[in-house]
Amino acid sequence: MECQNTIKNLRINKEKVIGQVVVVVEGEEDEFKLLKHIFTKILGYSYIQMKRNKVMQHTFKNNQNTVIVANTKSSSISSIMEDKDYKDKLYNLLKKEYNKTLKNTFIYILWDRDKDTNKDSNYIKALETYANSMDNDYEMNGLLLISYPCLEAYNLSNFDKKLWKRDFKTSFDAKKTFHMSLNSIKDINEKTILLAVYNMHHSMLEYGINNYDPSNFKRINKRIFRLENEYFKHNKMFNALSLISIMLVDLGIIEEI
Repeated sequence: MECQNTIKNLRINKEKVIGQVVVVVEGEEDEFKLLKHIFTKILGYSYIQMKRNKVMQHTFKNNQNTVIVANTKSSSISSIMEDKDYKDKLYNLLKKEYNKTLKNTFIYILWDRDKDTNKDSNYIKALETYANSMDNDYEMNGLLLISYPCLEAYNLSNFDKKLWKRDFKTSFDAKKTFHMSLNSIKDINEKTILLAVYNMHHSMLEYGINNYDPSNFKRINKRIFRLENEYFKHNKMFNALSLISIMLVDLGIIEEI
């Protein structure tokens, strides 16, 4: 998709058949709330969530489209490489309860850019490893999509058309800004989702990225990480940017008219 200065040529295709999708997240609350709202309330898909040490919850709406959201044992970026527990749970869930496998399944890994608890080297290794959303075996590599500095950058990008100009020192600052706003996850709708894409496009253009292909995203992902690191080094701030929209573009939910 080519970066655009407008959202007029984009739309949400609610008829798109995405099949089975797995989303791995680090958090225990906000990520689940956001993804459940988008995929069930807005898109009408079936939804399964697997939280740490909690009973699975199901929302069945659309047999053609099922989104499974799970988290690892910890919020450390290294856990997505070391923790096989969630992979085993997903494999058993799909095989035993739904007679499905992880083969030909879109997989996304959503993570915050946490300077305090995660080393740069672990992010770099993860970006190298998790570079393709479609995996054809049980190893489940998936595509890593980082929010700078955190998930709230995506939430804010749904309501502030100039978020691409904002920066935040810490995740706490971004979370505080969102919680102090008059908006909530429940206010996200089709129109705001497209505004979030608009913000992401502008950030991409600022980084000298004119177009991108989610199926070959490794180079761009690593470039964004490097530029965000350089910005933080000189300004002690992260440019507000979430790559969650890449998932919706890659799945064909957001498309060009």
